[in-house]
Amino acid sequence: MEIKRTLPPVLILVAFILSWHIGAVIYNMPFLLPTPGAVASTFVSDFGIIMTGLAQTFEAAFTGYIIACLIGFAVATIMSLNHVAERSLYPYAILLQTVPVVAVAPLIVLWFGFEMKSIIIISVIISLFPIINNTLLGLKSTPTTLVELFEMHSKNSIVSFFKLRVPAALPAIFSGLKISAGLSVIGAIVGEFIIGSGSEDGGLGVQIIYAQAELETALVMALITATTLLGFTFFATISTLGYYLMHKWHESEQRG
Repeated sequence: MEIKRTLPPVLILVAFILSWHIGAVIYNMPFLLPTPGAVASTFVSDFGIIMTGLAQTFEAAFTGYIIACLIGFAVATIMSLNHVAERSLYPYAILLQTVPVVAVAPLIVLWFGFEMKSIIIISVIISLFPIINNTLLGLKSTPTTLVELFEMHSKNSIVSFFKLRVPAALPAIFSGLKISAGLSVIGAIVGEFIIGSGSEDGGLGVQIIYAQAELETALVMALITATTLLGFTFFATISTLGYYLMHKWHESEQRG
């Protein structure tokens, strides 16, 4: 069963790399489209530089993600318990999804400077809405019959919230967490693109800008690979956590 599950994506990856290699050889312009081997070689030769940038981007993305989780859970909980709060706050949560970050970046820089905290704030803004939206959806989707049945045995609303509504909302909550896991990395990269660091020793986004300016395409693609792996690691970590919390009782995590 494990082979049947892993073989299709592996074959697609092999086909993609093979097509990429053939295209690069036919195109024969390494400064525009290097071969996978050239990218891999650059990744190894510049491993120290890439890891330095990866550490900074990880710090910004992880910090932004944790802050987004804390704010998202708190806001969604308040809205799920109070309809007035929901009507008051939800439109502004939607604004986080609709206002282009590039448009507000100059204000963020003006208020917080060309520093790591500005990148973290951008990461929070980009990754916050899915957590709020999915957590709120999950907390409001508890079957009424279960709520009424639970209230027959316990009239304590706090106990009902934590022992019934939160567990029932976990599938929706983790769905939002998975989306935001990747978005937090994207937010950090976007923040580095916009804000920069004044030197090529910054995060992956800053290094991509410098490598692109020097036409080091293989390095650009190696940096993009590192960024992709970071986002995938975030997603895989949250997915694994969700699996261990829900695989014994929820259909979505009961893998065949």
